[in-house]
Amino acid sequence: MTDALTPRPTSSRIGTIEQAAVTAYDALEAAGCTSIDTKVPYQSRATWIVPAATDQGRRHVHIDPRTGHTKIARQD
Repeated sequence: MTDALTPRPTSSRIGTIEQAAVTAYDALEAAGCTSIDTKVPYQSRATWIVPAATDQGRRHVHIDPRTGHTKIARQD
């Protein structure tokens, strides 16, 4: 599992599924992933979780809904 924390330059609240999906896509792209296919985001108590498939394998992007900070976790 990778532990990449990607702060967004303009941190902001993430309140919708659409915002979570875009934030996850941007974080994966910034981490060097290509062929990104995000799945439907879901929200736990403290984070948005966005499953994704990339050229580098399956990933889960965890997003702090208050700040927009992301953490990418490897799933394979």
